Amino acid sequence: MCIRDRPYTMDYKVEFLIPGKLIRIDFKLGFRVEQRVNLLYRKVVEELVKNGEVDITSQYTSLNRHKIAGDFRFVLLEKHLSKFSKLSFYERSIMNYYFLLKHFALSEESSFGLDSSYVDVEKVPLIFVTPDDIELNRLAV
Repeated sequence: MCIRDRPYTMDYKVEFLIPGKLIRIDFKLGFRVEQRVNLLYRKVVEELVKNGEVDITSQYTSLNRHKIAGDFRFVLLEKHLSKFSKLSFYERSIMNYYFLLKHFALSEESSFGLDSSYVDVEKVPLIFVTPDDIELNRLAV
C-alpha cells in the first residue's frame, strides 16, 4: 500500500510471483481515499477472473466439483523485539517507546478496513544482531 500526494488516486499493480499460486497486488491510493482493502482487493480479483488471468475455484475436490470459489485471507505481520537483539539502553528505550505508541495507535487491521474474520496476524521478530557477532566452535567427533 502506497499513499500518493494526489488526493483521489486509485491505482494498483499486479505481479504474478508464482503463476497460479502467489500474486502480489500493490495499491497506490490518494491521501483522501478511504483504505477499504477488502473491497479494493475483491474488485481486483473479480477483474483478474473476468480476464482469465486467475482461477479462484477451490482446489478441494468436493468444492471444485460445484465450482465454489476458494477463501481469501489477509496476513498482517506484527513486529516484536527479539530477545536476541543486542541494543544499548538508549536504543532499547527507543524501541520500547515505539511499541508503546503502536499499542495505543489504530491497528493495521482497522486502518486498512479489513474484516477481522479474514485476517491472520503473524508475529515476526526484529533481530538486531549479525552472524559475525556470534562465535561458534566446532568440536571434532
